Amino acid sequence: MSEPLPGRRADIEPFWLAYQTACSVKVEGFSASALGHSRELADTLAELILSGVKRAHATLLRDFEKDLEPLPQPGEHLVVLDGEGTARAIVRCTHVEKRLFNQIDDTFAFEAGEGDLTLRWWLTAHRQDFAERGEAEGFEVSERTELVLEHFELVWPVATV
Repeated sequence: MSEPLPGRRADIEPFWLAYQTACSVKVEGFSASALGHSRELADTLAELILSGVKRAHATLLRDFEKDLEPLPQPGEHLVVLDGEGTARAIVRCTHVEKRLFNQIDDTFAFEAGEGDLTLRWWLTAHRQDFAERGEAEGFEVSERTELVLEHFELVWPVATV
C-alpha cells in the first residue's frame, strides 16, 4: 500500500479561501492532512466525512509525540485530503480527549463511522491496523496504548439537504 500524497499549498489554498469567503469565516492559516496511512484509506475516510457518517477519528498518541506536533484543539480547522493529496473537505474540531485503546466505547465507534459502525468492528480493524504499524515501525500496541480521539463537524463543503 502506498502512503497518501502530501497536498500542495497552491492547490489547497483556493479550497480554504472558498470556505472562508462563502461562510464568512476568518481564520489565519490552515492545516491539511489525509486521514489514514494509505491512499486507499485516505480516500475512504474522506468520502465518509463528506457523507456525514464519519464525525470522529482516533490517532495513536505516539504519532503526535514522534512528530512533535501539538494535539488538535477545539475550534481548529483541518483541510481533509484524499489519497492523491486533493482537498476534499474541511472539518472543525469540537472535542479532543485521550483514551486507552481498551476504553473505546460504542459511541465513539459509531461516530468514527467506519465499517459497520460497531465497537466490535472498530476494535478488530484497529487492533490489526495498529499492530501492523507497530511491527513495521518497531513499537508495541496493547490494550493500554494511548489514543487521541478527535471529534469534528464537517463545515465545507456545506451539506445540501
